Amino acid sequence: MLSASRSISRHCRPLRAISSSLSLENNSSSFTAIEGGGCHRRKRILTTPFNTTSSPHYASCRVQSTISFDAAAYFSNSPSLSSTSPSAEQQTNPATITSSNTISLEHQFTRQQAEDQIQQWIKKNPLIAPYKAEECLAKLWVEQQQIFDKWTSQSPSSSSPPILITPNTVNLCISAWCYSKKGQIAAERAQRLLNWMENLHAPSSSSQFASLLPRPNYQSYALAIDAWSQAAVIESSKGSAATTSTSKTIPDATRVGFNCAKRAEDLLMRMQAKHEELQRLGRYNSELQPDTNVFNKVLMGWSHIRGGTKASAIRAMRILDLMQELHHHQSRDVPSWQGIGLSKVQPNLHTYKCVIYAWGHASHTLEGPDRAEEILRHMLSISKAGNNFGMEVLPDEECFHIVMKSHAELVRRRGRGDISNAERAQQVTDLLNWMELLAVRRTKPKIAPTTESYRLALSAWAWSHHIDAPKQVEEILFRMVRACELNRNQMRDIQNEGLNSKDSITLAVTPETKDFNTVINCCSFARGVGVPKDELDDDIKLAQQLALTETYDVAEGVLDALLSFPYASPDSATFAGIIRACVNLLPDTDERDVRVIELFRLAYQSPNTAAKSSVIPERLQAPAGGGCVDANVLRQLRYALPTEEYIRVREEFEEHRRKNSK
Repeated sequence: MLSASRSISRHCRPLRAISSSLSLENNSSSFTAIEGGGCHRRKRILTTPFNTTSSPHYASCRVQSTISFDAAAYFSNSPSLSSTSPSAEQQTNPATITSSNTISLEHQFTRQQAEDQIQQWIKKNPLIAPYKAEECLAKLWVEQQQIFDKWTSQSPSSSSPPILITPNTVNLCISAWCYSKKGQIAAERAQRLLNWMENLHAPSSSSQFASLLPRPNYQSYALAIDAWSQAAVIESSKGSAATTSTSKTIPDATRVGFNCAKRAEDLLMRMQAKHEELQRLGRYNSELQPDTNVFNKVLMGWSHIRGGTKASAIRAMRILDLMQELHHHQSRDVPSWQGIGLSKVQPNLHTYKCVIYAWGHASHTLEGPDRAEEILRHMLSISKAGNNFGMEVLPDEECFHIVMKSHAELVRRRGRGDISNAERAQQVTDLLNWMELLAVRRTKPKIAPTTESYRLALSAWAWSHHIDAPKQVEEILFRMVRACELNRNQMRDIQNEGLNSKDSITLAVTPETKDFNTVINCCSFARGVGVPKDELDDDIKLAQQLALTETYDVAEGVLDALLSFPYASPDSATFAGIIRACVNLLPDTDERDVRVIELFRLAYQSPNTAAKSSVIPERLQAPAGGGCVDANVLRQLRYALPTEEYIRVREEFEEHRRKNSK
């Protein structure tokens, strides 16, 4: 009889030769089972359906969010569900149910085995782990329904039947979607699992075992919020697919990321509302109360949207204001909660850092860097006053770098000719001065400028194209060199004396060749900056030439400093920049040609310490025995010298290269 039923089933369902299947239907978003084999089968709703079609995202993800589960084919070591599912005859005869439901539990997956298997899937292959985890959860749900049916028919003496699905089991499935990095699809599926657990305990649910079924806890909401926060970053990073007509148009990928971050915020508000509802009913549950970690997950979504706008920064600021309000309210009402715990919501360093990042990376607005700097200064003031209830919010180096980089990027986007570029560059220098002052004061934790701090200040002045930029970058570079020498001297003294200092001395500041090259290139492109183009008299031309000569002296002094610096050496970009500076800044005389020839000879006599690049074609790199001379240096030499001089100097170089390449 069983074989005949299977034969009929194979003919009627050629694509899915199983007698019991399980699906997560998108329209009702409920677990449903199709019972009975062959052509005569009926659907039984196992849980109370809940509607998810109100969200516009479900319509676009219908294909991806549907599971077709063949339990017998997937779990080959478990018996087919056709042998355990009650038939129509068994459902009408309780005695038949009791006799036929003697299921061999040793052939079924237990809860612990299923959870261990899901964890292994996440570790081995996170891309397909969520699909397998949902299949495993679906099988456990079918087995759980069979246990409930058997328990009801037998009328057992014990209080409750065994439970195969717990909140931890469902949370593992949600966690699998978080680790899959599938963006919006993963977030949709994670929230569907959360909605399913909530509907198991909805007032409309008529199941007598509803109190035993998994109920969403803090981890459930935190994982779903994290999934939406990750989706905001992943979806907004698909910038190549976004079409922008003008520079002021917000990309489509950024809009999708914005919507994902809003879904994370909505889920946080839903979690907070459930907590407040339980509190009003007198059933205070501290486990469901959102804490600082959950708020920070939402802030990560708002702040790290690629191409973030002023709107995303304002939403992040609103989350910070809400955290401060909740902290004040909860701290005041702690006695009424009978000392259950202090406030779980309190802004910390990571909170403020996310808000600073949101304002610092808010494009299409000019006030972003200024607002980020205001928050940075506010952090220092409340840390100094001790008004954060013991939570340390003293800004670290990363906070300073976010603000400095936002100022520098704004200078770069504005380009040459903007009169406010010098003011922005000066703001970056002021922040660098502030970090040096905090390093002298020895704050706890210690704040000291790093190589990145000086490098951001160099870039800001170099991008400003201001008339004072060469002198400013020279001063910052030599401050960087002095900081490096100071760090190395302190480390040398500690090693010689054998002292164990609590404040470890590290080489936080180490100038590299590219830092020296930044100053040289800033000088080489300073020609014509700040000089009127028409009606130039002799006095103005003379003053202009003197200023350009001083600028070249700055570039030459930086080259001499690099040649004598023990921790860096010049490369081909260094000599290409200094030859360009010589051509752009000095008058076209025989003395300039002599100086260019001297620099070129120094270039091919200097050893090339740079490694071979796999990106740059080999014909453009420095040849063997050619020192620091590559195609770019030869191009600058050709522009600088007359044809006869260039040929003569080039022959000298080729002869030197042949001798040293052997």
